[in-house]
Amino acid sequence: LPARTLAVMAAACGAAAANIYYNQPLLSDFARDFHATANHAGLVSTAAQVGYGVGMFFFVPLGDLLERRRIVLTLVFACSLLLVGTAFAPTLSTLIALQLLVGMTAVGAQVLIPLGIDLTPPDRRGHTVGILMAGLLCGILLARTVGGFVGDHFGWRAMFGLAAGVMAVLGVVLHFELPHRPPSLRMSYGALMRSMIHLLRTQPPLWVAGAVSGLSFGVFTLFWTALSFLMAEHFHRGASEAGLFGIIGVIGALAAPLAGKLSDKRGSAFTVTICLACCLVAFGTMWMWVTIAGLIVGVLLMDVGVQSIQVAEQAKVMALVPDARSRINTLYMVARFAGGAAGSAIGTAAWTLARWPGVCGAAVVMVLIAFIVHEVGERLTRPQPAARLV
Repeated sequence: LPARTLAVMAAACGAAAANIYYNQPLLSDFARDFHATANHAGLVSTAAQVGYGVGMFFFVPLGDLLERRRIVLTLVFACSLLLVGTAFAPTLSTLIALQLLVGMTAVGAQVLIPLGIDLTPPDRRGHTVGILMAGLLCGILLARTVGGFVGDHFGWRAMFGLAAGVMAVLGVVLHFELPHRPPSLRMSYGALMRSMIHLLRTQPPLWVAGAVSGLSFGVFTLFWTALSFLMAEHFHRGASEAGLFGIIGVIGALAAPLAGKLSDKRGSAFTVTICLACCLVAFGTMWMWVTIAGLIVGVLLMDVGVQSIQVAEQAKVMALVPDARSRINTLYMVARFAGGAAGSAIGTAAWTLARWPGVCGAAVVMVLIAFIVHEVGERLTRPQPAARLV
């Protein structure tokens, strides 16, 4: 895998994932332009998260049946066309529907990562995955900064037009850079989907990891969904200021790779417990200290916690069934983004009912539920010692 191709793939991962996060600092703009409530405008963010989960479930497993290059190019160009439609959305309902479809076609990154692993020798796969995940994470976090800046200076429609152009250019570059790679599995699409049901039935640790990761990611999207409303109402700031917190998030997320080392030394269970505690401290800080400084501290702690949980839990589930890593990853990521969609919906509802205290309170409750699921799940799925022969 040439370094240039790897760099292009990492950029594509980030650009694809960014498409479902550009909307978050723009929610107050949607509410103003379409004369909608915060709750209704928040459905744009929820729809993008739901779409990503649906795309993960139905499109990503196709990488085991069809050529991944063809899947990636189809998704990238389809996403570009849907973003053009989003830029011209005449109503809020149309915008919500288009963002659902954008989310479904933004899953190209989850097809590129297995492709990168296939193209890399075993002793370099960790490096390849690290580069691709770094691109993905930077795209997710910086999307809010870019979305806020472009939205404030040129309008939210310009942001989606720009995103459409980026995806079109990347599609052309990927067409020339990605090598052809024949599929590795021979079975029908129906059999492939049924095999994932079997994995769910036989791998209880996957349920626990998916639930904990989904709840933690839900807390993450809950915060980012409500932040634009807080910045507009409490601080009288626009989308640019809300988006700048994405840069702070990148700084916090740089600590996430350390979670891998901690997980190797102390185990994933210990790492997840520490990170959930970190999330609790983050929202407690932002609840009691509603200032820019308090938000900065909270975002750093929250991103360290959420991204580290992702690293620890994903490493655990990928070791469950080595021959089914793509499908395991699909199920795990679907659970994660289902939690993200729920978090977006909860964030707008909590803001509507009780403003910022309601948002922080809802986040604390979700983290506590994740604590309970994690602790109970670890006890139930932990291998039991063999009975001693007498």
